[in-house]
Amino acid sequence: MKKKLVAAMMAAVMTIGLLAGCGGGSDASTGNDTGAESDAPAEDAAPAEPQQAEVAEATSEDVTIKVALWDYSNTEYYKTIFDAFQQQYPNISIDVVEFTADEYEDVVTTQLGGKQDFDVVFMKGTPKLAALVNQGHVYAIDDLLANDADFNKDAYAGLVDELSLDGHTYALPFRYDNNLLYYNKDLFDAAGVPYPEDGMSMADYHELAKQLTSGEGNDKVYGAHVHTWPSNVYMYPARTEAFKFDDPTTYENLIPYYNEIVAMQDEGLVQDFGMLQASNIHYSGVFYNQQAAMMQMGTWYINMLFENVGEGKENNFNWGVCSIPNNDGMGLGNCIGGVTPVCIGAYATHPAEAWQFIKYICGEEGAKVLASCGIIPGYSSDAVGAIFDAAPETYPNAPEGLSKYMNCEKNLPEQPMNAKGGEIDTIIKEEHSAIMTKSITAEEGVQNMIDRVNSALGQ
Repeated sequence: MKKKLVAAMMAAVMTIGLLAGCGGGSDASTGNDTGAESDAPAEDAAPAEPQQAEVAEATSEDVTIKVALWDYSNTEYYKTIFDAFQQQYPNISIDVVEFTADEYEDVVTTQLGGKQDFDVVFMKGTPKLAALVNQGHVYAIDDLLANDADFNKDAYAGLVDELSLDGHTYALPFRYDNNLLYYNKDLFDAAGVPYPEDGMSMADYHELAKQLTSGEGNDKVYGAHVHTWPSNVYMYPARTEAFKFDDPTTYENLIPYYNEIVAMQDEGLVQDFGMLQASNIHYSGVFYNQQAAMMQMGTWYINMLFENVGEGKENNFNWGVCSIPNNDGMGLGNCIGGVTPVCIGAYATHPAEAWQFIKYICGEEGAKVLASCGIIPGYSSDAVGAIFDAAPETYPNAPEGLSKYMNCEKNLPEQPMNAKGGEIDTIIKEEHSAIMTKSITAEEGVQNMIDRVNSALGQ
C-alpha cells in the first residue's frame, strides 16, 4: 500500500495545538496495553556478535521502504506522521505491510525468520524485540547513533539505553506511555474531597478510594478501578525502582502493594478481580461511565479521553491526572511505562532510508506530530510539552499542565530488554492471578515468582 503525500494535513498539524481525530482505534491497536506482553521467545540462546547497520548516504532517487506495522488502517496518527515524513522526503515512498494487533509480533517474527525484507519494523514491546535480537533479525544501530551529529540521546531520558541488550542498541522509542493516576474531578467535587496529588502513599490512595466509594448495585461508584494486568500492581514500586521486572531480588517489595490492593478489593473499594477477568470488562468504559473515581492507566488513555469525553459527547465530566502513588515518597521524578520500539530489519533493502524514517518519526519533528494527536512520544522537549499544555484550548475537559507528566527526569520501561522477558511475564501473570483471587497469599505468590523466575534465568 503506497502512501501518498498529503501536505495540507501536515500544515494543519503544525498550525494548531491538538488535532481531533488523530487517534482512531482502541488502545489495543497501539500495542501499549500495559501488562499484555507476548509469550516467551522461541529462541533463548545468546546471540552472536550483532550486525551493525552499515548504511551508505541516503539516495535522492525515488525508493520505497517496506514498513511492518499493526492496525495501520484504523490508527489515524500513523497516517498523519507518515504523511509528514513524506512531505520532508518526497523521494521516499512507504509501503505499509499491515497485520492485526493480536497476531502482529508472532507473524512478523515468522516472516523475518524467512528473511522478509522489511526495512523498518515496529515492535509492541521489549520481550519480542529481545527475541528478534537473539535470532539476528534486526540490526544494531550503535554506529549510526555514534556517527549522527544531530542525534541527542538525552532527549529520550534514558530510553535509548533501555533499548539495549548486551551493550548494543537496537531501536529508538517511537512512543512511551507513562503510567498516571486518572481521576474524575466532578466526583471528587461532589464528595467534597481534595483531588489526588503527586507523591501520595498507597495508604493515602486507599483512604481516598474509601472516601469516594458510594452507592450499591448498578448505581455503585467505586473509589478506584484496578485493572487485571499485573502491572496495575507492580508499576507502583517499579517507578521508584524498588521493583525490577527481571531482578527477583527486588520482588519482596511487591508484598505491601499486593496486600494494599487486595485489602481495597476486600472492602469493596475496587471491583473484584475474578469478576473483571470473567466478564472481560474493559477499563475504559468503567471510567467513561463514571463508575470509578480513580484509575491507574498509561498515557495512551489521554488520547482516548480527548476523543470520548467532553461537551456534546455521551460522557461529559472534568478529569485530572497525577503521578501514581508509591511507598517511597517519590513525587514526579521517574516515569514508568510501555515503550514502542522501531528498528531496522536485518534483511532491509534500503537501510539508509529506513534510518532517515526512524530518525524522523522518533525525533522532535515526529514527536510534535504525535503530541498534536494526543499521543505521547518517546522524544521529549519543551516544544513537545507546550503542545500538551495547550490541550484545554481544544479539549476544555482536559487538565492544565500535562507536560510535567511527559518530560520526566528518567523514563523507565515497564519491562526491560531481557531474552527471558516473555517467560518472566508469563510467570508473573500466573502468580498475580492466584494472589488477586486469594488462592494464595501475597507472600506465597511473590515467593513463587522469585523461585520460578530464578529458575527461568538459570540462577
